[in-house]
Amino acid sequence: ALASRLSYFLWSTMPDDELLELAQRGELSKQIDAQVRRMLADPRADQLVEHFALQWLQIKRLETFAPDKALFPMFDDDLRGAMLDETRLFFAAVMREDRSILELLHSDFTYLNEPLARHYGLTDAFRAAGGSIGRGRSRRNGGGDEFVRVSLPDASRGGLLTQASVLTVTSNPTRTSPVKRGRWVLEQLLGSPPPPPPPNVPELEAQKEKLTGSLRERMEQHRQNPACASCHARMDPLGFAFENFDAVGRFRVKDGEYDIDPSGELPGGQTFAGPGELKQILQGRKQMFARCLTEKMMTYALGRGLEYYDRPAVNRIVRQLEANDFKFSTLVVEIVSSDPFRLRRS
Repeated sequence: ALASRLSYFLWSTMPDDELLELAQRGELSKQIDAQVRRMLADPRADQLVEHFALQWLQIKRLETFAPDKALFPMFDDDLRGAMLDETRLFFAAVMREDRSILELLHSDFTYLNEPLARHYGLTDAFRAAGGSIGRGRSRRNGGGDEFVRVSLPDASRGGLLTQASVLTVTSNPTRTSPVKRGRWVLEQLLGSPPPPPPPNVPELEAQKEKLTGSLRERMEQHRQNPACASCHARMDPLGFAFENFDAVGRFRVKDGEYDIDPSGELPGGQTFAGPGELKQILQGRKQMFARCLTEKMMTYALGRGLEYYDRPAVNRIVRQLEANDFKFSTLVVEIVSSDPFRLRRS
């Protein structure tokens, strides 16, 4: 039973001969560490990227998301596919190279093909990494040209938060949405979702005539409503930090005619000048992110929502992550070693 659970969790298919033989000899439990590492290195672990990572990050929606064609004529199916492939390849690298899960928040590398490098304004870094036009097609449909691993020149890019897949699905078709982006960070990375908005609060677009200035200035006027202020104080600064990225993830310094101000202050008093500094703050909240990712992956592994009686197992996994430099393999080994996973009802 453990062999099947492990295999369907990591590979989304039946166990191979090695797993079955170990299980028949009663040795799988003793070799769980080595088997997890073997399985994560196997191409079949792409299924964990496809079925867990894309679901956790909510970027499968990119397949049907349609930015306004008049405003974003460069957004086509090739670019859409490249955005998804960047995230797939990046998550797979963290997984296969057994990197720290904190690199998901900020990293000094990513994967780009030529269209995505142009989109990001990173053609020099792309060429420095050996990328060139016409090197062949991506192994994935719709991905455009071949992907290469690119070292990022500064902290504004790097990690999931500044990948176009995430930035696009957390936008509206015509503009960015700091609220959606801030909410996404709270829900998907920090495990601290805000409550639903109060009823009868007019949408920002409905107040266009009354509100003026940049999107940030209009939102600050909009949230003068006391019913909105407390939740927006948590969400908006997180979203404003990424205003330098437009609704399809391109870097920009202006919102129309207005200069962009990506600085902010979090409710706890921590300040940041832009996305690079905010990512450092988020990386500093190691336990919070580790707990959130543990809960998300454990929910996926168990095929059910977590209950109060799962809390001791989650606490133990977070402690083990801290003790092992937040390594990706530790997260998986501890989940499959936990009582909720081993004693899971069929």
